Parts: sequence; C-alpha cells; structure tokens
Amino acid sequence: MQRLAIEQRKRLGDRACWHPGDIAWARWQHPGRESDWEIRTWDDHAWSWLRLDTGVLDHDVHPDHPDLLDEILAEPRARKAWAFADDEEQLAILARHGFVTPGEQLHFLVRDLSEPPGLPDLPQGFRARTVEAADLAERVAVHRDVWSPSRVTEESYAAVRAAWPYRATLDCAVEAPDGRFAAYALLWPDDETGVGELEPVGVRDEFRRRGLGAAVCTFALRRWFEEGGHRAIVYCMSEGACALYESIGFRRHATLVELSR
Repeated sequence: MQRLAIEQRKRLGDRACWHPGDIAWARWQHPGRESDWEIRTWDDHAWSWLRLDTGVLDHDVHPDHPDLLDEILAEPRARKAWAFADDEEQLAILARHGFVTPGEQLHFLVRDLSEPPGLPDLPQGFRARTVEAADLAERVAVHRDVWSPSRVTEESYAAVRAAWPYRATLDCAVEAPDGRFAAYALLWPDDETGVGELEPVGVRDEFRRRGLGAAVCTFALRRWFEEGGHRAIVYCMSEGACALYESIGFRRHATLVELSR
C-alpha cells in the first residue's frame, strides 16, 4: 500500500491521493481496531480499506488498471467513498455504483520548499524542539487533549514511532515554560519523492491564538528541508485549519469530496 502511494506520487505528483505517512498513521493511531477493517490488495496495482463500523471505503488504484475501481466499488458493505471533485471520470464510476450524495470535503494543500522556511518568534519561555523517547507520555497527552476523545495510547504511539516511515527528527513540538507541549506537528517523510506530509497537527486549547500552530508547522518544515525535503503537503477540512496552513505558504490545489449511497 505504501509502495503504491510512492509510485502514484512519482507519476501523478500533487494529484496523488495518498502519502506513505497517511497509511502508517491511519493504521497505528487506532489500536485494537483490526477487527473493524477489511483490507484487500490487487498485487501492486490497487488496494481497498473498508472500515466496517462506518462503511467508509478508502482505495488507491494505479492509472494503468482503472478497471479495478469497479471491482472495488462493487463491495456491497461500502456506504461512503471519496473522489476528486473535478475528476468527472471517477465521479461517473462512483455514480454508476450508487455513490452520488455529496458530504464532507477534504482540501489538498501543497508548499514548495526550495528555500528554508523562516522560523517565527515564539512567546517568551516557549521553545520549538523535536520529540525524544523520554517525551512519550507528554506527546500522547497533548494529542489526546487536542483530539479528545482519542484512542491513542502510549503503547499505540510507541508503535507509531516504530512504524516506517516515522522519523523522530521530524516529530516536532512547541514546549511551554512549564515543560508541557503546547503544540505539535508530525511530519512524515518520503525520501524517494522529497515530499513530506504534516499529519497530525494540534494545539492545546489554552495555548491557541498565539501563533503556535503556525510556529510548530514551520519548525517541522524547516527540519524537513534540512533533511533534504523539497516539498510538503497537508490536508484540511475546516476553513480555520486551511487558513492556518495558507498563512505559512501552503496553497489549495484540489478537493476530495465524500460521496454516499
């Protein structure tokens, strides 16, 4: 699945639907959920990931094997699937299988990293740094505070840290004067394409509106540039999140739409 994500990006560029970090994060952020998933693969050509509890059907299909999309969408238990809002051919295929009712939208953003991002000033006493093994409990705590309720645990995040392509030097946080993490951003690398992905990003409620979200993302981008990255992507749903990323140089270039049947 991750290999196909890389090959798709080499071929499709920013129009690739997946990043290897997406797949790693989706797998390891939900411990104990394997019984709710059904994953199928078609050699190196396609895969589908059905969330049995929600009926959401994620998928990726190599452009040389478009016929496999019909086979994937024929899954009777699937209730929701995604497609680019401007991809008339794929929308027509989904409609043929009954996926016609629009729902949520997911915006794709991209930023060039041909030059190192300038680091913003932080409030007095705050500092940006990377996450170390000794920070595991606090790293999990800030994530759980931001995304409550969350299934992420110290055990599951240890699994994230052990999963490819996680890299501790790209797991970034802004530390508050009291030692807690006020904000964090995890950047997943893809050294083959030079494209890194921010996923997830969060700021604790009490530290919001101080520019810390923008600061930690910029710090992560700077770290990725220093490790050889030349491009970054991120996704957003809300206008507030999109505005945050646009304020640090990202631009929207495509939108995925959820379709139900």
